[in-house]
Amino acid sequence: MENQIFLDKDADLGVLENKRVAIIGYGIQGRPQALCMRDSGVDLLIGIGSPDRPSWAAAVEDGFEPVSISEATAQADLTYILLADPPQPEIYYESIHNNLKPNSTLAFCHGFNVLYGAITPPDNVNVVLFVPNGPGHTVRQKYLDGSGIYGAISVEQDVTGNAVDMVLALAKSVGSLRVGSVGVTFQQETEGDNFEEQVLYGGVIHLMKATFDTMVAGGYPPHFAYAKAIRSLRTVVDVMDDIGIEEYISRRSSRTCEFAVRTSGPRVVNYEEVQNIFDETERGEFAANWMHEWALGMPRLHRMRRTGADSQMEQTGREWRDQFGEG
Repeated sequence: MENQIFLDKDADLGVLENKRVAIIGYGIQGRPQALCMRDSGVDLLIGIGSPDRPSWAAAVEDGFEPVSISEATAQADLTYILLADPPQPEIYYESIHNNLKPNSTLAFCHGFNVLYGAITPPDNVNVVLFVPNGPGHTVRQKYLDGSGIYGAISVEQDVTGNAVDMVLALAKSVGSLRVGSVGVTFQQETEGDNFEEQVLYGGVIHLMKATFDTMVAGGYPPHFAYAKAIRSLRTVVDVMDDIGIEEYISRRSSRTCEFAVRTSGPRVVNYEEVQNIFDETERGEFAANWMHEWALGMPRLHRMRRTGADSQMEQTGREWRDQFGEG
C-alpha cells in the first residue's frame, strides 16, 4: 500500500457496522475527529483519564458519555489513540495494553511511540495508523464544508486480514478520503512529520521573524514590517497550493517578484543544514532530544516561550490584530 492513494470509493464504512470505536483522548485532534466520526454514523466511546480533566467536560458538552480509558478500551473493537506523544507510553501500559480485545484494531494518529519502541502492541491485534495532515479544527471545518484534509495511513500489523479495510474506514469517517490519503510506513509518517516541523514550520517561522527584525532594525515602521513578514505570505500560500508554485511564480506574480524568488531565494536556505536535520531525524536524534526535554519538564521550551511572547514582533502582532482586524 506504500505510496498508493486511497479515495472514498476504496473504503467501506460498513466494516465498522456493529463495531465500537474508542477515542482515547479528547483534545486537539481527538475532539474534532470524534465529531466527524459521529456525523459519519460511527458508534463511539470516549476514553479520558479522569472526570476532573477539562476534556471530560468538553465531551459531555458535545453529548458524549465519557468513561475511563481502560473501560473504553475493553469495550472497543477499534481503539484509536489521540493522546500527546510524551505521556502516551505510561497511559498505554496502565490502561490500554492489557484491556485490548484479541483480534481488535489498535490505531495511532502518529507513529512516534511505536517506531521508537516506547510502545510494543500485543501480537494478537491489528496495528494501524491514520493521521489527517492538518490541525484538528481544520479537519473538522473541512468535513463540515463537505471536503476533507488529505491523510496518511499505514498498517504495521494485520492479524485479522482486514486491517487495511479498518484503517480505510477510519480515514473515510473523518473525511480524509474525500480528497485522498496516501499509504506510508510508520517510519515515513513519523520521521517525515518530525522533519517537516523542524525544517518547514521552524524555518518559515524564523524567516518571518528574521524579516520583521531586520526591517525594524533598518528603520521600517513595525506594523508595516509585520505585514510584510506574515500577512503578505498568508495571501499567496493558498494560491500556490491551488495552482502550483511554478504557475504562481511565472504567471500570477510580478516579474520583479519572480526575479527576486529565483535569484535571492536560494541564498536564504542552508541546504547543508536541511540535510543535517534530515539525517539527525532519521537517526532518531530529534526523538531522543525531545523525549529528554519532556522528561526534564520542558525547561528550554518554557524559556523560549517566555522570550517569544515578549518579542517586539508578538507585541506588534497583537496591536495589528486589534487595529486592522483578523482578516
